[in-house]
Amino acid sequence: MARYPLGQPLRLSTTTSQLNLDGSYTLINSTTLTLVVAKPDATQQTYSSPTNDGTGLYHQDIPAADLTQAGHYQYTWTATGTAAGVSFGDFDVHDPFETAVLPLQDAKLMLNIPAAVTTYDAELGSFIATIETVLLTRQRPLVSVTSIVSVASGVAIDISAGLDIDANAGTVRRKLGYPFYGPYFVWLPSMTVTYVAGWGTSVPAAFNTAARIILQHLWETQHGPSARPSMGGMDMIQPPGFSYAIPNRAAELLNGSLNGMNFRLEAFV
Repeated sequence: MARYPLGQPLRLSTTTSQLNLDGSYTLINSTTLTLVVAKPDATQQTYSSPTNDGTGLYHQDIPAADLTQAGHYQYTWTATGTAAGVSFGDFDVHDPFETAVLPLQDAKLMLNIPAAVTTYDAELGSFIATIETVLLTRQRPLVSVTSIVSVASGVAIDISAGLDIDANAGTVRRKLGYPFYGPYFVWLPSMTVTYVAGWGTSVPAAFNTAARIILQHLWETQHGPSARPSMGGMDMIQPPGFSYAIPNRAAELLNGSLNGMNFRLEAFV
């Protein structure tokens, strides 16, 4: 699946054709052709006048102003009358400044793909997004709390006196063990907590190396081994929190720590 950064316009193309008696297809212009793009927030944008590049060949340029939401987009081409039919597709729009565990250039280096070769960029981008989703979702310790707001009253609790934050367990307590309370001193209320999580200003180097090894494994499932000789250690293991098995070498790297914080520590309180 293709991925594009925010701010980049893109071109979607399609063809229209008719089915012949012998089972073959012949390109032919449709009577009408409409492109509908569904955005991440479920709103839709309709383009009713795509450019006709030749018999049965069409494209529609999507301006950056119509791609301001990061997330998953889906689209359909609908032809009516002559060459009637429906085709569909999807793509992702991402924040180019989002945290990158495995930049595209690092992925190409790992797989011995020259930087100038862009043939596999979309496929690599999909693999990278899958790997980063797991690593970034599971491996971010609690850093600080911005606000705590009572769900019942909508009133923010005064946290100016400070909080006891356990980054390992991901728990937040008031100083001196006092409980959080809601309106009219309701005990054990529901709270909305806004917080900051992360590893600081840069991704731990172990994450990048582990992501490279996982990428190599995913790549080989589609393309076979790269030119680089195997060094072994590719036994598979499924660590807690992962929806798929990863090479044991990558799992071992994720057993490390940074500034006293274990990468894969899970605490239950």
